[in-house]
Amino acid sequence: MTAEWPFRDALRVGYPSPMLRLLVCLSLIGALLAACTATASPSAPPIATASPTGTSAPSAPVATATSEATPEPTPTATPDRANVPLYTAGAMIETFAPGLRARARPGTDQRTIGQLPEGADLLVVMGPVWVDDYGWYQVQDSDAADPQFDVGWVAAGFEPDPFLAPTVFDLSYNPFIAGFAHDADGEFGPVRIADTNHGIRWMAAPFTPAGCSFAVDLVPPSGEAVRTIRSTVGAIPAPGELSFDFFVAHPELTGDLFVAVTSDCSWALTFVRFQG
Repeated sequence: MTAEWPFRDALRVGYPSPMLRLLVCLSLIGALLAACTATASPSAPPIATASPTGTSAPSAPVATATSEATPEPTPTATPDRANVPLYTAGAMIETFAPGLRARARPGTDQRTIGQLPEGADLLVVMGPVWVDDYGWYQVQDSDAADPQFDVGWVAAGFEPDPFLAPTVFDLSYNPFIAGFAHDADGEFGPVRIADTNHGIRWMAAPFTPAGCSFAVDLVPPSGEAVRTIRSTVGAIPAPGELSFDFFVAHPELTGDLFVAVTSDCSWALTFVRFQG
């Protein structure tokens, strides 16, 4: 008889042998392990999140209720004597700000004699004199528009936004031939005096309520000083004037004169040539 495969009968009747069952179980276990290995992927590593830095894009702003932006105020020039615009006696100027007040004397508390529109033509008589933190010029009214006045004092303002600006206008006669202004002693000039038909006007203003003094000598070509002005000023600015009689009495005061000033005031003076 031919020997048969030990599993043949078992396969024929459909009942697996213990060996076959063991093989089947092992196959199933292997298949399950393979399937688990194939489908179970490793967990993804955490995505690195960059911390916010100064160069990162900003997050969307959160809307908040705010008022409308207020424009920056226009800077105001510091009240410094170095920033006062300078004009010589006889210079033609105009107002560069509306409502500028012309006053009887330099100072913000002095009597107002007119309120000037912008563009009013003025002729500089003398200045500036420093009073109440402003530089003041005495000016002569030189146009036909209101207000009408002879002379008055106006504040000059400060660079770069002064109240006065240079201009040109028709003028039949300019009597102011030279002027000087300072707040200390000094010698100034020369001033050309052709004849005795001249005079001098001045203004002296104290820096303190204690007052100040103002003294002027004129020095002719001969070199011998002529006593000209001696003034003691109280708590408010004080004007003065010398008429042509003074020059008639001192015929030596012709030619090129120098002006020697001794003063602790803020002062200004101008030489006037009278017409005729």
